[in-house]
Formats: sequence, structure tokens, C-alpha cells
Amino acid sequence: MANLVALNSQAHRSMRVSPLPIRELAQVNVVSVIPREFPRLLAYYPVFFVKNRESGRFEPVALLGFEPRENLYFMGERWDVDYVPLQIQRQPFALLPRGGAAGEPASLDLAIDTHSSQIVTEGGEKLFDEEGKPSKYMENMASMMQALVSGSSEGYAFTGRLVELGLIESVELNVEFVDRSEKKLQGLYWIAAPALEKLPAAQLAELRDHKFLEWIYFQMASLSHVSVLVARKNRLLSGVSL
Repeated sequence: MANLVALNSQAHRSMRVSPLPIRELAQVNVVSVIPREFPRLLAYYPVFFVKNRESGRFEPVALLGFEPRENLYFMGERWDVDYVPLQIQRQPFALLPRGGAAGEPASLDLAIDTHSSQIVTEGGEKLFDEEGKPSKYMENMASMMQALVSGSSEGYAFTGRLVELGLIESVELNVEFVDRSEKKLQGLYWIAAPALEKLPAAQLAELRDHKFLEWIYFQMASLSHVSVLVARKNRLLSGVSL
């Protein structure tokens, strides 16, 4: 179980973190992504939308495998693609809300999971220098966390507008593998292409001006990687090295 603690230069002056990927963090078959990642994700991953169970809002995700905890991009203790989604990269860091004065919004502190196996005693990246100032590594991680926060807001604005325009529809993936086994994936959504084609020019221009149209096309183009994901699964089932 994670144990998030806000970082400070006194308590964590000597702490080091290994930036190397670890299996326990990679064992997911979907990972939340933000729209600004789409250009990088497009090279490798199929991107869909899922409905958040708590909020009921849609959010984009990259599909990594067909079974729970199956990541077909992580083999031999490493990612075999050149881009890893930010939600994976940011581990073991998180943001913790810090209550402000009455009537003021809470701020966010950079925190770390002290139970993470990425925390090491030797090697790795230092979080603070000898003077207690944040290291370049920690500054980069803080920037990544802020990008995820702003990106999440952009993502919800994006999917919210898609819903208003009737541009999100559910899809059921039915795939058959080389060993004749079959898998049915439910709970996924994608862009409703026929509805997009019927949008009037004014609404298309609005989507374009907010970069939403660009993100729509990235999502649609990424679906070609479903067949690539099936091929990865087939090679695994056949005992062929990926």
C-alpha cells in the first residue's frame, strides 16, 4: 500500500530514487493519459476513452493489453517502446493537497511514496543537493506532475465537449488470437466518426480553435495500433520474443 509523504529538504535530504522502470508499476492493461501526450502516444499505443466510475466523466487511456495486469509493451523488465505514458513516468511521485487559510483554495505539495521500491540507498537520482535545494531531477518531476494536473483539466474539457456534441460512442472489441482463444473488451469508447462528419462548419471551427479537432484525429489514427497489440499478443502466445 502506498504511503504518500510531502517532500521537504530536511527529512529527505539524502533520499535517492531509481528512475528505472519496475514491473509492479507496469502491470496494468490500461493507463490514463492526457491529450497533450497524443502526438507521442500515436507512434505506439491505441487510445480510447473510458468513463470514470466516481465522476462519470470520460477520460482518455492508452490500451496496453487484453487481460488485467497485462502490459504487452513491457517485456524482459523493460519498456520496448520509446515513449512511456506520463502516469507511469511520474512514479513514485504524487501531489498532496495542503489546506490553506479559510476561504483560500488548497495548494498541492509534491509527495513521494515512501513504500516504493524505487527508493534506493545507493545510486539513483538525488532529490536535493547539499544545500537543500531541489535537484534538477526533482524539478523535472514537479514539472511533470503539474503537466498532468493541467492536462487532466484539459482532458475533461475535451471529453466534455465531445459528449455535448454526441461525438463519443461505446465500442466492444472482439479479438481472436493465434491459439484460437478469444477476448471481448467492454467499457471502451471512441470517436463517433459518422457524427463527426455531420458537424456543421462552425462547430468544426470551434473544435479546431481549441485543438480538440487535432486531438480527435490523433485518437482516431491511434486505433491502427489495435492490430499491432494483437500481433504482440500472438507473438507472446507463440513463444516468440517481442
